[in-house]
Amino acid sequence: MHWFTGHRGDWTDKDYVLSLALTAYEDGLCSCGQPIAIAHHPDNDGWYDAHKTQCHSCAARERATQSDGKQQYKPEPGEKLYTTYERPPDKPLKTS
Repeated sequence: MHWFTGHRGDWTDKDYVLSLALTAYEDGLCSCGQPIAIAHHPDNDGWYDAHKTQCHSCAARERATQSDGKQQYKPEPGEKLYTTYERPPDKPLKTS
């Protein structure tokens, strides 16, 4: 940050303030994505409903890294697995 080092770089003061605000916001979230102050409050026990959904991107990545049952999957050094969205244009998503 330029406030501490004196190096400004390409960031404006607004960029720094927004990055600090995002950090403060993200630091206040539980791993489930809900605000800690609300989700961890004892008076909110029983006031959350659980819903299941499937991330098809994660599912494809997890299928690609499943073990064969004999050995645990071990990625090659530096190996990163990512997915790409391959839905053809002639098969649009249905809107509800």
